[in-house]
Parts: sequence; C-alpha cells; structure tokens
Amino acid sequence: MPYSDIYLYSPLSIKTVAEGSNRALLLQFILSEIFYAMDAKNLESVFTSPACFFPYDWSYEVGCLNKVCEHARLLSSAFPEMPEETLAFQTALEQVIRTRENFNLLYTLLEPFLIACRQSESLLLFLLKHHEEIDVTALLKKMAPNGLEELSHLMQREFTNRGFHALIPEIEQLMSRHE
Repeated sequence: MPYSDIYLYSPLSIKTVAEGSNRALLLQFILSEIFYAMDAKNLESVFTSPACFFPYDWSYEVGCLNKVCEHARLLSSAFPEMPEETLAFQTALEQVIRTRENFNLLYTLLEPFLIACRQSESLLLFLLKHHEEIDVTALLKKMAPNGLEELSHLMQREFTNRGFHALIPEIEQLMSRHE
C-alpha cells in the first residue's frame, strides 16, 4: 500500500468516504479545522509542518491545515462528480498554506460540496451551530430555494426518526435566526 493511501488524521478512507453520510461528515471535519484556523491565536498551531516520521507520525503535533490537506485528498473519492470543485479547493488550500491568509476562501470553495449534502440533517445542524463563524443564511437559501421551512422540516423529521426528539426545539430556535 503506497504511503499516499494512509490517512493518519481522518477516520475516513478512500473506500469508506462515499458510504452513507460520510461525505457530510468529511465536510464537517474540514470545516472544523478551518474554523479553528480562523480563530487561532497562535499561527504555529495552524501551520505546523506535516509529519514525516512514518510509522511514528501519530506522535507528531500537526497543524489544522495539515489535517485539512489530508481530508481534502478524500474529496475526489467522496464527490467524484465534482472534479473541478475539488481541484479548485485543493489549489486554494495550497495557496492559503503558502501565503498564510484568506481562510474564508476555503469555506467559499466548499459551498458546492455543502449544497450537494443538503439532505444531511447532521451537516445542517452543524452549520446552524456555527453561524457565528460563517454566513450560514446565504448558504441555507442556496440549499433550499423554495424556503428554509423545507430544511427545517427535513431536520426535524430525520432527527425524530433517529430518536433525537430533544433536538427539535433547538433546531427551531436556530432556524428562526435565518428566516
């Protein structure tokens, strides 16, 4: 197995990333690291060099953008129908790492992937909970051109089906901020 197929920081792999809701989960991993980079006080925690002591890489402190790079390598397997968007994101990520600026561009380039996963109630809840880091309202309107009630009903139905009834008031409260 070539080294490039080993994923040290992602629980997903080329074989599992397209299964079930793993595509949406991959996007949540990427966004979490981008949000961390945007809020980081210490740039070293964002730009730490990639590990290179295989097989002992797990013991090396790695910056969040290095984790984003690893997750980004899985985008082409998760979204094979979006090769141009994948390339654009990976190119922008390389630029951000080189210039150490413009983290918001990464979020903007993830929008097509996020829209492709608009049926994931977990991803929608994740986005709503991170409304302070990103402008969720514009994205939600792109996800539901017929109105945000569509997304609210989807989330409520899916979380109820999964037995998470206690989330319904929180979903309603979070959605009311964007109507």
